[in-house]
Amino acid sequence: MIDEDMRAIIDSQHLCFAATVTPNGRPSLSPKGTIRVWDENHIYFLDIASPNTRRNIEKNPWIEVNVVDPISRRGYRLLGRAELHCADDVFDEATKQIFAEEETTYPVSAVVLISVERALPIYSPGYIHISDEYAMRKMWKERRTRMENKFESHIAKQGPYRPASN
Repeated sequence: MIDEDMRAIIDSQHLCFAATVTPNGRPSLSPKGTIRVWDENHIYFLDIASPNTRRNIEKNPWIEVNVVDPISRRGYRLLGRAELHCADDVFDEATKQIFAEEETTYPVSAVVLISVERALPIYSPGYIHISDEYAMRKMWKERRTRMENKFESHIAKQGPYRPASN
């Protein structure tokens, strides 16, 4: 189910947006910065600071994860059922892998392991007038540089974001 291209997108991004359903039936979208491929049928992320996502999954396991490469302007919608893993082999293996890759640790409440039941591609409508992925990437690398410079100017004027100390 999870093919080489899906794996490449996930491995290059590590950021996704996960949609769950609240107990009162409302959508809840949350960014996750640790998305990884578990095996050919599963993906996972660490629940680092997501009590609402965890609570939603406990009530309703359905989840959709969107992973998009912002330069290629394409990615995947991955729909499935999530399981929460705490203090088990999945938890140990997943946290060990991510901590090693990122050379840091996080306070992890659970590992969210998703059994992918459907994977659909996401493509930008920009491909209507862009010849191929190389051209799309070239254009967006140039645009990203301008956008990053503009945001750097904003930060220089406003000052950098600093998390509130606990």
